[in-house]
Amino acid sequence: MDDATAGEGALGTGDPTTKRPVPIRGEITEIVGGPSSGRTSHLVACLRYVASRGETAALVDTEEVFDPGLASRAGVDLRRLLWVRCGGHRDVALRAADMLVRCPGFALVALDLGERVPRLSTTLAFRLKFAVRRTDVALLIIGRRRLTGSSAALAIETLREGIEWAGPGAAPTRLARVRTTTRVLRSRRAAPGWPPLWWSA
Repeated sequence: MDDATAGEGALGTGDPTTKRPVPIRGEITEIVGGPSSGRTSHLVACLRYVASRGETAALVDTEEVFDPGLASRAGVDLRRLLWVRCGGHRDVALRAADMLVRCPGFALVALDLGERVPRLSTTLAFRLKFAVRRTDVALLIIGRRRLTGSSAALAIETLREGIEWAGPGAAPTRLARVRTTTRVLRSRRAAPGWPPLWWSA
């Protein structure tokens, strides 16, 4: 899907080369899922997509799990990424995201909350919603469960469908690829469909 069909004001609703979801400008998008479900791979794909358009992204890394070397090898231009490390402090991460979505110049602000997603008041959720609309930034929230409720325009769940092993012998032990799929939990627009994906380990 190209930008012409993605809808007015959109950063995009899918990477046209890989059919992965891309956050919408001026809106909140949430990608949730368990470990090894593909949610981090979707995050990296979104960062790469933004950089490929010559735009700048910010990543609020709550648990400091982002690997810049791996992201660079995956095609992310690190010169177009502001990396904010929060040392596991979720209150700091939320404040950082709240501040960044109010700063002009970012096409995407990504908040990776990891496994322990905090509770968010309805007031703060609505504040984030109206802030991203004012600055026309896409806010992408990654975590184990949903955070912003009805304030999100799009919420996607990543699911692990299968694992492919490699190695010698009848019982290979090296993880080669993980097959994942996505399920739309909430969409204020027409719900898009993305095919299952294989992620290389």
